[in-house]
Amino acid sequence: MKSSSGVKIDTSFVNLALEYLISPSEELFLQISKHTVAKKILSNAQISDPNLKDVKVFWEKILEKEQNKGEEYISEVNSCIAYIVNNTETLLEHVNELYSYLPDDFVFDCTLYLHIGYDIGIVAEGDALLNVGHTLFHQNKRELIYFAMHELHHVGYTHYNELDISFFDLQTSDDFVKLIEKLTHLEGTATYAIKELRERENQLSYFDYKVLNNKERRAEFVQEYFEIYDKYKYAKRFLIEESDFDILDVMSGKNKRLWYITGAHMAEDIDKKLGRDDLNKTILDGPESFFKKFQYDNMFLDG
Repeated sequence: MKSSSGVKIDTSFVNLALEYLISPSEELFLQISKHTVAKKILSNAQISDPNLKDVKVFWEKILEKEQNKGEEYISEVNSCIAYIVNNTETLLEHVNELYSYLPDDFVFDCTLYLHIGYDIGIVAEGDALLNVGHTLFHQNKRELIYFAMHELHHVGYTHYNELDISFFDLQTSDDFVKLIEKLTHLEGTATYAIKELRERENQLSYFDYKVLNNKERRAEFVQEYFEIYDKYKYAKRFLIEESDFDILDVMSGKNKRLWYITGAHMAEDIDKKLGRDDLNKTILDGPESFFKKFQYDNMFLDG
């Protein structure tokens, strides 16, 4: 039987950052900027802004913003760290459930790093990173477990599919389609992998799951997604313009999150109609397989 013991939890970066917020020093800042987490997060930020080069400049700006959030913020961050530490056994038990949503030969061997100041959670170079400074976690600590699992599923996904993405390398509609397909597959399979646990624990208040559990709204979001996707997929190849990038906000932004919701819808549809093995095999075979299986399912099995 596989075990989640290959997942280690590391609080060293967030502890350094909190120490710096309370009592800033050049020595602490140097330790922060040299930390593997600082470098992993900078690497992720460069996907959308390749002009970010200097890790010290990058983190100086982040920590300056964090310092303005006050004592209550620091207290909440410490509370989130304590929640993860005190619920490590529970988290790892649930991580074991992720194996049923990943290829059979995958075994976790990674670190979950806690940090502050960037995004909500990311995957980077085979590890998961969780922002315990995010307000969502301060409002509901249980979300820490779900988002940790979401990012750890990404660790499994990226074991087979490299996130070789740079928004500024996109030139044609074909490039755009590949980006949309990969991120729909990545985010959709992870969103779906946590749905069963959230339903079991009656924790469906997060936006993605509110939509997924409302048949009419789900249909509206899926329809909007494919209207956008089809525009690029089936049009004659063309050069993309700056205005095309607005679509990424609709796909991943706070108000729509189309590739999370539609990707989860596709994953659930494949799972229920073709089977879990077929769904997990798309992670081995890549995004194109995911889209083909979904189209096959809808074309031949919906009746």
